[in-house]
Amino acid sequence: MKLLQSLYILVISLGLTANVLAEKIQSDTEYKNTYSIDQDVSEVYDPYEKLNRKIFAFNSTLDHFILRPVAVFYKNITNDYVKARVGSFTDNVNMPLTVVNYGLQLKFDNTMKSLWRFIINTTLGVGGLFDVASKFDLNPTRQTLGSTFARYGVGPGPYLVVPFFGSTHARDVTDNIYSNSALNPLKYHFHRDFKTGFTVTKLVHDRAIALPFTDHITRSSTDPYIAVRSAIHQNRESKIEYPEGYEPPDLSNP
Repeated sequence: MKLLQSLYILVISLGLTANVLAEKIQSDTEYKNTYSIDQDVSEVYDPYEKLNRKIFAFNSTLDHFILRPVAVFYKNITNDYVKARVGSFTDNVNMPLTVVNYGLQLKFDNTMKSLWRFIINTTLGVGGLFDVASKFDLNPTRQTLGSTFARYGVGPGPYLVVPFFGSTHARDVTDNIYSNSALNPLKYHFHRDFKTGFTVTKLVHDRAIALPFTDHITRSSTDPYIAVRSAIHQNRESKIEYPEGYEPPDLSNP
């Protein structure tokens, strides 16, 4: 058990951008057709770029030697069926987080859709291993505390690269570090060892999904830092719903 806990500490610290990218970049074709990964995005406010680049290089080195090899091994020893079951199960465990955040946003229709998705997949979907709820058109957009802040008019803020945890915006910085777990009521009922195994499994699975993107930018991008920054910004903002009439502040000209 101590070995499992040590592995947990190691892999959780190397989450990097895998879970951020994996939610939105599902295939090589999708990201090539959707995102200009070698083109800088003028809307990204990056006042700490010099420091961010150093942390990005540090995170990338750790990922290259530790997390990526684990993800490649996982990808090679599992078939598509197993990967689909793992993805469905981890998504279902995290669905109560979406329920809570839609409630905080006072979007009660989406709150109920999220709740019913969780109930149906947990029961008819055998604990979430199978996505039965999609057959009933229950596909709410995943929500985090950062999504809730955006709903009330909070902009992305400065772009940040956090040691071990990867790239994000100031508005979303607590999501992967703390609030995704703190606001998910289901996780308070998990045994510590189950939470350890779940977290490791999700990180490795998400990193495996992100492999086509990260391998592509490693091979062909002129500036991997900008490629990741652009992809994260474009993808994240495409999923955010701001209040009607919201206009982002021009942070580049304070």
